[in-house]
Amino acid sequence: MVDGLKSSGGENGNIDITNQPLLRAFRATVAYDGSGFSGSQLQKNDRTVLSEINRALSKVLAHPVRATMASRTDAGVHATGQVIGFRTSSPRTSGELLRALNSLLPGDVRVTECREAGLDFHPRYSALGKVYLYRILRADVLPPMSRNSVFLIEEHKPFDFDLLSSMAGRLEGERDFRSFSPRLEEGEKAVKTIWKVTVREDRPLLETRIIGSGFLYQMVRRMMGLLIAVAGGRENEEALADALDNPEKGKVTYNASPSGLFLEKVLYSDEEIREAIESAGS
Repeated sequence: MVDGLKSSGGENGNIDITNQPLLRAFRATVAYDGSGFSGSQLQKNDRTVLSEINRALSKVLAHPVRATMASRTDAGVHATGQVIGFRTSSPRTSGELLRALNSLLPGDVRVTECREAGLDFHPRYSALGKVYLYRILRADVLPPMSRNSVFLIEEHKPFDFDLLSSMAGRLEGERDFRSFSPRLEEGEKAVKTIWKVTVREDRPLLETRIIGSGFLYQMVRRMMGLLIAVAGGRENEEALADALDNPEKGKVTYNASPSGLFLEKVLYSDEEIREAIESAGS
């Protein structure tokens, strides 16, 4: 355990903090199957990802903990690279914390990485960008093992993959994305930058990866909902341009199923952004 610095006591009123443990900050990467949760953030009387994490952390560290998250995810949305932050004066190492947490967490949540961070680290406000993945399955039957991790579009239904792919690229750039969100948080800016959108087909899977500086509430789901509606012939191509050129709050009502959506990674440096864009390919 690292000791604190000793200040002089006596008549000057200073407090002797000798042997008091120093506060430490930790950053952990978390993966979860969102199908059994009412979202990621704390909610009264509902099971959420953060409520399970806080419960496990409080037991491991032997004091109450309220971790913070990089990104809010809806009920049913998954994550492979969610990031949390928490502080403690516990002497436990990051490796000990990872093992202890995974021994207490339920099977649908796992800590995949844990390391000490600077006290100025905040999982949300320190983030420079995020990577989301949306998975579509083209099949006549949805395998039971995949029912919570893909969005099924049955083979007999019309679906133009090439059209979806070409339209997805139009999302790239800096613009006001209010039309893809039903609401803005207080003080939230609607202008975001989408650096890269890629669509890959590896039948029967179709995967769309969206890399951007930030995302509004339900923004990715509504983007994908509109793209799927156009590719399926239920909406015309001009609808996307209309939504992008006319950022009216709540304009897009299509909302893709949460089952196909994954928060894949949170980006904290320019290098991580470049690597994410390069690895996404074209």
